[in-house]
Amino acid sequence: MDDYRVIADELAADIAAGRLRPGERLLPLRRFARNRHIAGSTAARVYRELGRRGLTVGRSAAVPSSAPPRPRPSPPWPSRPRPGSTWR
Repeated sequence: MDDYRVIADELAADIAAGRLRPGERLLPLRRFARNRHIAGSTAARVYRELGRRGLTVGRSAAVPSSAPPRPRPSPPWPSRPRPGSTWR
């Protein structure tokens, strides 16, 4: 069953929209499960899925926090100069 992914998508949308800020702690696992009326194992899958997506970092297995925004990758360096340009 992929119900946990629906919940993970909701939390991912909250993170993307800024409703959960970088570094903000998520609810402890048991409280999250109780509030959502889901099993603890489902709540754990939600948190693992968010971690897999790089949206959370785990300070504790039970209370992760939202991850800081990822820096954009810098463009690759040219392997050789373009025609008409010089290396500096």
